[in-house]
Amino acid sequence: MSDMNIKSSVQATALTSLRNVDVNDKHAADKSQDVRSTETRTDTISLTDAAVELPSLQQTISDSSGMDNERVGALRTAIAEGSYSVDVTELAHNMINFEQGL
Repeated sequence: MSDMNIKSSVQATALTSLRNVDVNDKHAADKSQDVRSTETRTDTISLTDAAVELPSLQQTISDSSGMDNERVGALRTAIAEGSYSVDVTELAHNMINFEQGL
């Protein structure tokens, strides 16, 4: 009786592995068909004028330092000489306007 159980178990394993092979082969065939269908499909995109202009704007920004070096130099000189003065009323108004804008 134990021999029969072993044979049944072996036969069931053989059938299962055959089924798995068949299922996997079918699945692989489906994948290959999917790949072939995507290879022949062509996608298209269209860019807005702003998107087309973006790389040149990025290059312009990266080429510039972002600072007005002449203005910075003048301010440093004025501070070093002690001739730089701050209009506290204008500064206060600018700070209030800035905070209200947040």
